[in-house]
Amino acid sequence: MNRKEWLIIILLFAIITGVESIGVYQYFTKSTLGGNDFYSRWAGAEALLIDGRDPYSLEVTAEIQVHKGIDPALEGKGSFAYPLHVIFLFLPLAYVSYPLALAIWIVILQWVIVGTVVLLFQLFDWYPSLAGRTLLILGTIVMYPIARSILLGQFTLHVTLFLVLMLILLKNGKDSWAGVCLAATSVKPQMVILLGIWFVVWAVVQRRWRFLWGILAGGGAMFLASLLFFPRWPISFIEDIQRYAPVAGGKNPLVVLVDQVVPGAGEPARWMLTAVLLAGMLWAWWRGTRGNEATFLTATYWTIVASLLLVFQTGTTNQALLLIPLFDWLARLKERPFAPWHIVLITLGLIILPWILFINTVAGNAENPIMFLPLPLLGLLVLLTLTQTNHHKLTKKSE
Repeated sequence: MNRKEWLIIILLFAIITGVESIGVYQYFTKSTLGGNDFYSRWAGAEALLIDGRDPYSLEVTAEIQVHKGIDPALEGKGSFAYPLHVIFLFLPLAYVSYPLALAIWIVILQWVIVGTVVLLFQLFDWYPSLAGRTLLILGTIVMYPIARSILLGQFTLHVTLFLVLMLILLKNGKDSWAGVCLAATSVKPQMVILLGIWFVVWAVVQRRWRFLWGILAGGGAMFLASLLFFPRWPISFIEDIQRYAPVAGGKNPLVVLVDQVVPGAGEPARWMLTAVLLAGMLWAWWRGTRGNEATFLTATYWTIVASLLLVFQTGTTNQALLLIPLFDWLARLKERPFAPWHIVLITLGLIILPWILFINTVAGNAENPIMFLPLPLLGLLVLLTLTQTNHHKLTKKSE
């Protein structure tokens, strides 16, 4: 496309975003307090950028708790709780009122998931018809963990986008920029700890030094830039996490699974399942470091599933990571007889069934812990059924 065509696309994008943001503001955020996860970050950024206050302080946290109606006795609950460089994702929004900022943020998240799905098509060399692509994009937006992420204003969708972009850059041999994208996922580090370790181990064994330099350069740039805004933030962040961790809530999904399947089995059953999952992941890592593209993907998917099942405090919004193995699975189905119908039925199941379970288990405005299980377990099933032959070129050597 030439320069004029790009300008037209950018103008149309800006108009659509502006109109939709105004609509969301007028009919939703203007009168409804929502986006709880986004509010904690927005309020902390506002306190820092406008008032010059420590976004991690107990004073700011108390103000957040009042807005969100959190029991003041739960000191630290609802705090900023993220690395400071997360503010680079929404910096201008800290200077506008929260209802308007939330409206714009919701629209941004919708575009983030649209971009993620488009990149997934490219990643797996899958190009459905225009109608098929449109339906898959819309279907992804209304999937339970994706829709919940949008309504809560979560940053999980950005993390997923950065990971998909990283894989595409590896596919194209752009290791340095791939490393920068992995560093960008540190805006929500608890979500990608295992994935970060896996990619670093793989890069060291494969001698992908440009990838490692990209991680260091990208991470270092974000760290130094955030220090310019608030030099003390690493210390304040650690203090905030120490207060936040005991009251953060959440459950280990394996505890939920054991309670549902084998009531009373308790700790021994959970530790046994943990050992099995870790053994499977480490085995996949060992095979993935041998350079085969299929084993690299398999190890990545094992790590995604393990990240969703093993950590103590997790949320269903983190399940956005499952889009990567699920789209790989759907892309492989295209080569089978009656593939379009199989893809349609599977996609409808992924959309409808979690919502049915949610509607039948929700208590008030709190989701039932059983929602932690269906999609990660499906991801594990997909992982176990994916063939070991993969034609996607995802680990091309950097030029």
